[in-house]
Amino acid sequence: MTTTHKVGTKLSVSGVKPTTLAELLSPFAGNEAFYRRLIAIFEKNLSLQLLDIKQLAAQRNMSELLVLIHTLKGTAGTTGLASLHLALHDWERTLTELDTTTEATRCYANVGQHIADIAHAELAHIHALLATSVVDTPLAKTEQSTETLSLVQLTDELDVLHQHLLRGNLNAVDYCQALQAKLAVNSPLANDLTIDLTILCDTIEELNFDDALIRLSALAATIKSQG
Repeated sequence: MTTTHKVGTKLSVSGVKPTTLAELLSPFAGNEAFYRRLIAIFEKNLSLQLLDIKQLAAQRNMSELLVLIHTLKGTAGTTGLASLHLALHDWERTLTELDTTTEATRCYANVGQHIADIAHAELAHIHALLATSVVDTPLAKTEQSTETLSLVQLTDELDVLHQHLLRGNLNAVDYCQALQAKLAVNSPLANDLTIDLTILCDTIEELNFDDALIRLSALAATIKSQG
C-alpha cells in the first residue's frame, strides 16, 4: 500500500506501508519482542519532540528546529516509520532552502501539525499490525545461560559489543542481554562492576548508543586494570 502526504504547498512524500505483521518485523529479523521495545521507546520520546517542533516553529527558531527534525528523521527511520522518515527528509530540505519571508511563514505554520499527523497515522497503522500478533508475552526475557566467563572471555565479549555499538547495530540490545545471562551464572566481576554492566545494558536498551560507548569504555578500562 502506498500513501502520499503533501508537505507544505508543493512537496509530496510517499512511503510503502507494511500490510502484515511479518512485513513490519522483516527489517528486524522478525524479532517482535525487540520491535515492541523499540517502538515503545520511540513513542515515549515522540510526544515531547512533537511539542518542541511546534514551539520552535512558532518561535521561528530555524537552527534548533532543523536539528530536531534531523534527529527525529533518524529515529523514525531506525524504528521503521517510512512515511514519517521521508516527510521529515523533505521538511529538512525545504526549511533549509527557504529564501522568502512569505514562503517561510507558510511552511512554519504547517510543519508541526503535518509531522504530528503523519506520525500518529503511521503509529496507528503499526499498532493495528501488532494487534494481530499471537504472541502472549511480547517482551520475552532472555533465558539464563549455563556458560561461565573468565575475565579474558568477558573482555572479548565486550569488544564484540563495542563493534555493534560503533556500527549502530540494533543487535547490541540482544547481545548485551545474552552477556548478562552468562554473567548471572558465575560472574568474574565484582558487585560494583556488575552494577555498571546493568546500567550499560539499560542504556543500550534505550538505544542511547553514544552514552553506551562511553560507559562501555569505562567498564572495559576498569576490567583491564583488574586483570
